[in-house]
Amino acid sequence: MRYEWFIARRYLHPQGGATFIFHLTLISIAGVALGVASLITVLSVMNGFANDLRTKILEGRSHIVMNYYDGLDNFESVLPVFSSIDNVAACSPVIIKWGMLFPTDFRHYTQNAVNFVGIDPAYEAAVTHLDEKIIAGSLDALTEAPAQSSTAGAMKITELQNLKVEADTTPGILIGKELASYLFGVTENDGQTKPDAFERVLGMRITLITIPNESETISMGVTQSAIFKVVGVFESGHYEFDSAWVYISIPSAQYLLDIPGKVTHIEFRLDDHSQTKTDETNEMIYSLNRENVGARGYAETWMRMNRTFFNALEYEKMTMNYILKIIILVATFNIIATLFMVVTEKTRDIGLLRAVGAGRRNIMKIFLILGILVGTIGAMFGVIGGYGVCTFLQQFPPELPGDGQIYYLKYLPCEMEIFDFLGASLYTMLVSFLASIYPAIRASRFLPVEALRFS
Repeated sequence: MRYEWFIARRYLHPQGGATFIFHLTLISIAGVALGVASLITVLSVMNGFANDLRTKILEGRSHIVMNYYDGLDNFESVLPVFSSIDNVAACSPVIIKWGMLFPTDFRHYTQNAVNFVGIDPAYEAAVTHLDEKIIAGSLDALTEAPAQSSTAGAMKITELQNLKVEADTTPGILIGKELASYLFGVTENDGQTKPDAFERVLGMRITLITIPNESETISMGVTQSAIFKVVGVFESGHYEFDSAWVYISIPSAQYLLDIPGKVTHIEFRLDDHSQTKTDETNEMIYSLNRENVGARGYAETWMRMNRTFFNALEYEKMTMNYILKIIILVATFNIIATLFMVVTEKTRDIGLLRAVGAGRRNIMKIFLILGILVGTIGAMFGVIGGYGVCTFLQQFPPELPGDGQIYYLKYLPCEMEIFDFLGASLYTMLVSFLASIYPAIRASRFLPVEALRFS
């Protein structure tokens, strides 16, 4: 062991009992450890939130969507072609469009803009597992009857509200839990259980108005409309989906958009939805469509479709990371103060070391090593403390307010990632090294005669 390490260790834990500088060193280590533990804990909690929301998005939406500019009219023969691609677990024909909907036979006039999706329940259940998200009603009820106009020409809203459609001929619609609460004023507290609360929404009439694909204006003369009955309520766990997405049958969507026999999108679920594999499969789908299908379109991955949301999560984590690193940076000022105190107290030792042949670089190394030791020990205890706190949060997660209705989570999530631990540790050791530079330079500038004269 070089003597610089030996002297730095002796200064870190002096012989002959605890001194004022030793206590100050312990405070510096504790400050660094607290900063590291706080950083690791907060980042782990944010990982838990991000991963939970990402899981809900991936369960509720497809991994890749093929968008067709002019629609696809031979989709039944195309699906086996796409299903043969490696990494494609399932695919489903859908129609996606936006529209306006409002309750037809409810006493309050409430309207809402939504994205409606025309689906085949058998295909869709394999791609998005929508059937597992139903909390009231049934997914299969969508196939009972397609939408059809009962009056000729364009209809006014007042006429739509007075339109009477028999229950056995009314097409079905699936709506989200949040949309059901908004339109009909139903909440989870209205029943003994969640399904019991939303059962009362089933059978309610909803009018859906949209614009056919060839139309470019929103005038009532070109809108298409139909009345649906609520046959199911779903809960995806994501507010955007539960409040702004509805599902109807493909024939009903074809009627509303005036595209008989066509679909607008093909959805894909992948075996491996990691970014690398998703991008590779996306290229294969696009190439296969261009060479064998011939319909004009483009493919989008789940990362691109939700890039705004994921970017917001990433920026939020980065911001918290920077803010909490300031805590560690503040803690390193204690290291500077400690080193200055050690330099002042060890002036005579520095003079003796210089007198027996130690150079300025050797003196500088001693105090750099001392500062790095303080930072490393603080980082080590911080990592242990952060791991302990995160483990406790995983074993005994605290309950969030709102019983899962505000944050869509009932308990605080926490997921540890090795890179957070490594990043916090390396950052701490780096700033500890930087904080040690100036005190080490000051110590190395002592002349032997001057150091011994005033000691």
